[in-house]
Amino acid sequence: MRRINLLLFGCCLIPSTLMAQELKSNYIQWGFDSHQFPGKLQSWSKSNPKINDDDNFFISRVKPKARFRYEGTQVRTDLTETNDKKLLAWLPWNVPSKNALPDGVFDSEVFSMWPYVTHWGDWSCGLGRIPAALLDAAHKNGVPVSSVAGIPWGGLKGDWRTTLNNLSTANVQNAADFMNYFGYDGLGYNSEFSDYYGSGRLVRALKDFHVNLNKAIKPHNPIYENLWYDGTNERGNIAFDQGLNDNNKNLFGAKGSEAANLFFNYNWNSDWLLQESVDKAAEIERSPLDLYAGINMQGGEPRSGSRWTLLKKYPISIGLWGAHSQNMFFESRGEKGSDPETQQRTYMLRTERWFSSGSRNPVNSLQINNSLNYNADNTDFAGMSAMMTARSSMSWDLTQEPLITYFNLGNGKFFNYGGVRKNDRPWANVGVQDYLPTWRWWFASKLLGRTAADVPATGLDAEFVWDDAYMGGSTVRVHGSTPKEYLHLFKTKYALKTGDVITFRYKVKGGKADASLVFATEDNVNAEKAYPVLASTDEADEDKWVEKTITVGGDLNGKTLALVALKMENAADLNLYLGEFSIVRGSFDAPAQPIDVKTTLLHAAKNGVDAKIIFNMPNTKGQGEPCYNTDVKTSLFKLWAKQEGKDPILMGVTTSWAGMFYSVPVDLKGQGKVKFGVSAVSLDMKKESAIAWGEDHEIFNSYEYSDEIKADKSVIKPNEAFTIAYVDPRHEAGNWKIEHNGTTVASSNNANEIKVENGLSQTGFYDLVLTGAVNENGARVNKEVRYANYIQITSDAVGAVPHINKLTANNSETSIEVVANSEVTMKYEGKKADGSGSRGLKTLEKPVGVKVSELDMTDNKHAWSLAFWVKFNSLSGGTQIVDMRYPGYKWPANNWGTLWSTYDPSTGVLDVTLRKKNGESNPEYHQRWKVDFIPGAWTHFVLAMDGNGTDTKPMVYINGKEAKAHNWKIGNDREGDGLCPERYASESWWPENILGISLGRHGTAAMNATVDDVKFFNKALTAAEAAHTMMSTDANEAGLKAYWDFEADADANHYFASKVGTAKLAHGELKAGEGEGVTTLVPDAPTYDAGSAFVSGTFQVKTTAEWTAKKATIVSQDGTDMAGTAKLKYAKAGDYEVTLTLKNAHGSDTRTFQVIKVKADPTGINGTETADMKVYAIDRDVLFDVETPGNYLVQVFSTNGQMVASKAVSVNGAESVRLHLGAQGVYVVNVKKDGKTLRTVKFICK
Repeated sequence: MRRINLLLFGCCLIPSTLMAQELKSNYIQWGFDSHQFPGKLQSWSKSNPKINDDDNFFISRVKPKARFRYEGTQVRTDLTETNDKKLLAWLPWNVPSKNALPDGVFDSEVFSMWPYVTHWGDWSCGLGRIPAALLDAAHKNGVPVSSVAGIPWGGLKGDWRTTLNNLSTANVQNAADFMNYFGYDGLGYNSEFSDYYGSGRLVRALKDFHVNLNKAIKPHNPIYENLWYDGTNERGNIAFDQGLNDNNKNLFGAKGSEAANLFFNYNWNSDWLLQESVDKAAEIERSPLDLYAGINMQGGEPRSGSRWTLLKKYPISIGLWGAHSQNMFFESRGEKGSDPETQQRTYMLRTERWFSSGSRNPVNSLQINNSLNYNADNTDFAGMSAMMTARSSMSWDLTQEPLITYFNLGNGKFFNYGGVRKNDRPWANVGVQDYLPTWRWWFASKLLGRTAADVPATGLDAEFVWDDAYMGGSTVRVHGSTPKEYLHLFKTKYALKTGDVITFRYKVKGGKADASLVFATEDNVNAEKAYPVLASTDEADEDKWVEKTITVGGDLNGKTLALVALKMENAADLNLYLGEFSIVRGSFDAPAQPIDVKTTLLHAAKNGVDAKIIFNMPNTKGQGEPCYNTDVKTSLFKLWAKQEGKDPILMGVTTSWAGMFYSVPVDLKGQGKVKFGVSAVSLDMKKESAIAWGEDHEIFNSYEYSDEIKADKSVIKPNEAFTIAYVDPRHEAGNWKIEHNGTTVASSNNANEIKVENGLSQTGFYDLVLTGAVNENGARVNKEVRYANYIQITSDAVGAVPHINKLTANNSETSIEVVANSEVTMKYEGKKADGSGSRGLKTLEKPVGVKVSELDMTDNKHAWSLAFWVKFNSLSGGTQIVDMRYPGYKWPANNWGTLWSTYDPSTGVLDVTLRKKNGESNPEYHQRWKVDFIPGAWTHFVLAMDGNGTDTKPMVYINGKEAKAHNWKIGNDREGDGLCPERYASESWWPENILGISLGRHGTAAMNATVDDVKFFNKALTAAEAAHTMMSTDANEAGLKAYWDFEADADANHYFASKVGTAKLAHGELKAGEGEGVTTLVPDAPTYDAGSAFVSGTFQVKTTAEWTAKKATIVSQDGTDMAGTAKLKYAKAGDYEVTLTLKNAHGSDTRTFQVIKVKADPTGINGTETADMKVYAIDRDVLFDVETPGNYLVQVFSTNGQMVASKAVSVNGAESVRLHLGAQGVYVVNVKKDGKTLRTVKFICK
């Protein structure tokens, strides 16, 4: 039995993460919606093309590229123009409120699998308005983008009847000019409406409009394509699942009268329908590849029968839909965790596996099955590449525009330019996405290896990473070991000429390889032309971007470049980052300076300022004519910010003639003015216009204060000094009090912080009471705020977060100088941090759950309680605390379940939601409480359900006390403040339910936390009982049905046995099944951590030291929580930093030593200049006699490389120079004349 430890363990840290400032609704005005579009068309003209001031955020500046076909570089050569499927992604982009507008949120959608998409229909864009960033990214890849009329199912309502009628009668040439000017590539319709009373007259009028619009715009935009959901036929009737027939063939359009390509509803999967559609298309001389077989990714449709195995037999294309607000790739990217980079990586895996194949290599010919899975582990899916080729647009005239790619996705946690960090603010702008590898990732052991046998079983891999970039915030990483392997990068069709300069830039982060750029030309595509760019003997330098250039000569002159690949041989643990691939012909002029600059300061806060800039470029285009960046000699635009008295900061780049700034860093105590500017960069990225600056803006006129507070220590020990302060340096002063059991133990008035110099002697919980200005309803009001249990003083016995008190190199706390290959001794001094205590279980953003059947639960109308300790590591958004649901059921009930509880860290509100019936959304029961979950602090949580067999009522206890009731709501007609007075008949139930902690669901995250002492009661606990069980390890508590303390290991199947009863609990993973949200809880091996300090245990808290020393060899190291050393050696001269991290189960501390200056080894005297000079020692003096005039530098080093003496002299004639040494020993003296080494001598000083 474990002894109860009344000394509480906790911390006093609340999140101080740099929260991203993001696009708000008032930043960019869309201008109109679908219903207003026909009116805008009517009033729009080429002579007056303006919709609103924000038009430049919706005008594409990239002319759509033309795609080409070339069988020689196809993975599947049996795919021809007659059976190579197209793919319509009729999907929303990102989230509806932002779509593809530039944002300050790194974890935004940056779709990159363009080679497998032939049209993107932006489902969340209303008719006639599309963000330019999406257009520019798609147009680079030859992909059209359209907007959508979101017409609801059923009889056509009056507003939509008016909209469609006005659109059908719009001036066709005006509409074509509008679409051409803004760069829009089609109109799409969710046409599942009935026009019964109009007998289809409106539908036929729309068809005529589409036919004429196609004829008017196709000469200007060959990739233009209208889209019609095949739900409404030309008679105005709803008629799904009939294929192409006489009732919709005119909506599709015969050759010469093309109207809109059809998206079939989801029951197309029968031979007769597909065959008759192919035959009907032939009858009207249309390609059946312009028909799209609909795939409902949200609903898993077609639900029955064959899907891909049937579709592959017919020349009918693929149409993806799902869902209304977010696409399925993006919306559930949190399946592997809520960390933004994890979500981006998961999204990338989901898209790569769906499009290129489950192996992410299209050469691995996986068998086509009928799966509709789209999760990150979708490894057995054949992918779209099994039925279509990877398309490329890389085929233009290099005289007009070079090819340059930096392998940048269009988002980042920082922004780099030219390999240099320019700022550390998150951003997203898909418009600046580079050209990316075509096939993604075509690895093979031979050039153009097309079979699975050509792919090494354990070879190289590639992925996108967000920890480095040459330009932007991401790049491609190639890693692994292989004797020989090719990564096929780009499918191209460039006519090369002598003098073209090909540049390849990379960084070797680790390992080695012999690497060559390989080119193949159309005249002999199987013959490789290899140009070495990396040798296995080259030293890896993780900080250096290496540039290799190849000038095209006679061997490539006049040839058509068909393929660019990277061949790697003798690769061993290679870690290669790609920085640039470019082909540049000649030189390009600098663009003109932008004009008509207009800037707006949008927001100012402690994290920085938000702003927007809108500008134009001088050009000779006629009014209302499209003007592309190539027309004004521009590749992209740099976005600049400058605070008065500070240097300009490069905040990002854009292809639009408008840009956004987010979280621009400013000195909050510096000058109050800031301005924003833009410069244009030449097509070859080598020249730049002058910066065009906007007006000055006052930063602090409308400053938004942050009321966040932060402590300087995450764990506090008795009598240890600590400080709590506002994080906002501009915050108004407040009155601070610390209370313990109602008694004030420390205070600080009219201050921005409270310092407790001598600490607090008693262990336990303390409240912080702060009276000061806070934001409330848009105003600053003075208010008292109590942070309950904010400060936790814990005993030394359970350990502490490590702390580095001192870090030295060769006993110095400041910079040192040594010679190469000499030993540097690093030392640190810390504080006591080791200890022992209870053992907890890490959630790792995965669930901890138990089957309700093992708890003898048969409904949610009887009493029960769940109690546990929890310590959050972080809270990044909506987080699931306790859920009860059957994850294997159909969508959306598999995510709703019987109950859920979501915590919003931005408001501190915990919402417990109960459901009435299976699959029904109303009336839901919501009871909300105010709860302060503080990351790093232990909190005891109890959810008690006061059921009586008929109905129930929830209660939450925090640290043994009733949580503060916030408000409640039942259905849409009853709500109020405080506790709900009503009980609720919670009838939603599945016998397969899981009662889970951290059971994340759609739109919310699982917990990044540690849990301990999980208990289940078959009764509703009272406040007194909640306080008792919080401190108890008694297995005989009244009503205790199950108890897991994690002190004993899980069994071989990863289940924890209960100390009471037979119920088993497991940590696990929600493995995705087929259909939206369908998952199964699969137990996995638990990961343990230090548990709650309320109970003692045997879990050892031990501190380890981790040294990071770039380019150094760590000869030896040892250390504890209190002290340690490491011995390093550097082989090359340079300035180096050494970073030490002390870490244990409670946390970590990091410190960096700056700087170790390593000089070249002075004993290397090759190439020294001969001279009449003597160097000698007398006792402890070093003397040298010189005859030749000049400037001399004498340096004396100890054998460990430390410089102990130095003297610079200017000699006009014969002279003797003396240096005195303070200690005996062996020394090396180096003499330089005019910067060049003359003599190096080793001697003994006695």
